Amino acid sequence: MDKEKALSLSNSSKSKAGADWAKVINSKLNQLENQGSIKSFKIEQNCSHREFEYKKQFLANYLIETFDEKFIVVRSSTSFRSDRVKTGFYDLDGINNHATFSKYIIASIYLVPDSELKNTTYISTRKKFLSKEYYSPATHILTLSEFIEFLEGYNYSYIESDSKEEASDVDTLSPFLYSNNDHQKHFLQIKEQGSYYGRAGNQLEKHLAELLSDGTKLVKLKKNELPDSDFFKVIILKIASSKNIPLDDIINVQASNSIVLLQRGGNAKTDIRLNIDTIDNQKYIETISVKNSTRPVVSCHDYTANDFIRVMKCEKTVFADYFLLFQKHPTYKDFEKNLSNGQSIKEFQEILLHTWPKFGEWVLMGKHDHENIVDPETQISMYLFILDPNNKKFSFYTMEEYLKLILAKKPGKFGVPFSWTYPSKQRGKRIQLKMPIIHG
Repeated sequence: MDKEKALSLSNSSKSKAGADWAKVINSKLNQLENQGSIKSFKIEQNCSHREFEYKKQFLANYLIETFDEKFIVVRSSTSFRSDRVKTGFYDLDGINNHATFSKYIIASIYLVPDSELKNTTYISTRKKFLSKEYYSPATHILTLSEFIEFLEGYNYSYIESDSKEEASDVDTLSPFLYSNNDHQKHFLQIKEQGSYYGRAGNQLEKHLAELLSDGTKLVKLKKNELPDSDFFKVIILKIASSKNIPLDDIINVQASNSIVLLQRGGNAKTDIRLNIDTIDNQKYIETISVKNSTRPVVSCHDYTANDFIRVMKCEKTVFADYFLLFQKHPTYKDFEKNLSNGQSIKEFQEILLHTWPKFGEWVLMGKHDHENIVDPETQISMYLFILDPNNKKFSFYTMEEYLKLILAKKPGKFGVPFSWTYPSKQRGKRIQLKMPIIHG
């Protein structure tokens, strides 16, 4: 076979592989769009630098828009070669930092075929990327199978967050969030933006991020012109106190509710990232989890028994047996009825309490899940904001404070302060925990 014919056959094979690859991805994205889990997606989307007129500065092979006005950017390659990967990284870096929608990106993915799992360069480079030895503008470096798993994880997370949201008229938040005419006008505009912002939790995250980014609030706080009930005042003073930051040293506060997705596509515990700059050039990144609920308990954790076992590092132990048993029999009555000889509620309680606070920190903060955390600085939540719009109550805690508080005041069925159940339609497949709501 001459070289020209061999090259032709090679190119033909690559073309077919590329077509098969695109078919799998397009099928999955179409499925998510039809299910209503993503708003839309675009293929081979050129993106401009926001400060220049040229329209084809950067390329996204897939640009996925979610219903909360966030974006997942995908740059793909049929092989992981050092010369080729630099081009893809250039595009991702440009989109992450210079596109008009950069601040709304929740994942930037560099995607390669499953065959690259046999590529030693890919394996060693990704290992360095995961251990933070290697810089990449991508938040995720995934093979095709992992990308499909990532999309399924995002889909499940979206469905669950949608199903557990309480019905809430957005007007219940108005007295808390808006104190002048400009804010009130903005509130009325937001109210008309569709079903996503009718979900009370997501609406609160968005508006809290906007309020915390309001520069006039910082000026008023320094002049002691904000009431004690003001969200901005309560949050900033608490964080400044816990971090020993003099209030007068703070020169800028910016917040965002665009948080990078976990390695498997789920949502991090953090709902709001807060950036605080001080006069001496210190920069602080603080993370807040938000709960908007009128109920005494609210969902806070949803994983498989194998995830519980993996994070708690208890493979092939009695502890693992209890997690697997509860997933199989996910009510207190059935769980207790199916305990085998030698097992007991008391033993399970003792083991759980022995593993506290690690167990509690994973459930509420997202700590210790090293395989799933992409960016510990922003994905692990350090503070908790709770709002009850009906009773006009709100509280703001450090996570350390809240974990101690609920352990002391709300010992649960298994000794730790959570209610154990399973998510809707996931009986026998997952374990769901609910946390108690306590206002200070």
